[in-house]
Amino acid sequence: MFTANLRVFTASDTWTPPPNLFAVDVILRGGGGAGNATVGGGGGQAIRSARRIPAAVLAESVPVVVGVAGSGGGDGGTSSFGTWLVAAGGSGGASSGAGGGLGFQRGGNGGPNGQRGESVSGGDIALLAGGGGGAGAGSVGGGSGLVAAGTSNPPFWQALQSGGGGNAGAGGGFPAGGGGAGAIGAAGLVTVIEYHFTY
Repeated sequence: MFTANLRVFTASDTWTPPPNLFAVDVILRGGGGAGNATVGGGGGQAIRSARRIPAAVLAESVPVVVGVAGSGGGDGGTSSFGTWLVAAGGSGGASSGAGGGLGFQRGGNGGPNGQRGESVSGGDIALLAGGGGGAGAGSVGGGSGLVAAGTSNPPFWQALQSGGGGNAGAGGGFPAGGGGAGAIGAAGLVTVIEYHFTY
């Protein structure tokens, strides 16, 4: 028999394996980029380990980096779990629109002036998606999967859903949402699902 435990990191730290661990799943979201005066920021990437990582191959401690929220029109930070998994942050506002983090589930692109941020999806069955793109000036942000623009802390945010992109002048939804024009992005997130033997 085994049990599962959820470890959620909202700030950079070090993960250490608990007793009787046999494997982990890891889910990352990069930080959302900030909007500039007229253009929204890109949403952070979302990625999950392709398969469970056996405890036997993990170090006695693993550095956890949580991507910071983009500010002042800057990029969101990269999130990582040691060298095992990396999720890119969204790009900060730029004159042609800000790109989302690239990768397995990329974030939405920020909207140019007067245009909405890009919505992104995890596909037909996956709830995990990158952060929504932030809105250009005078418009609305993009969604993330089932999550509406501007929404923070959606249901199951710890392991599944990411934040929506911020509307113009509003910050990105946590986690990973891109900031609307003139606003900050949302921070990223690192989640480790620990599977323990029980005796």
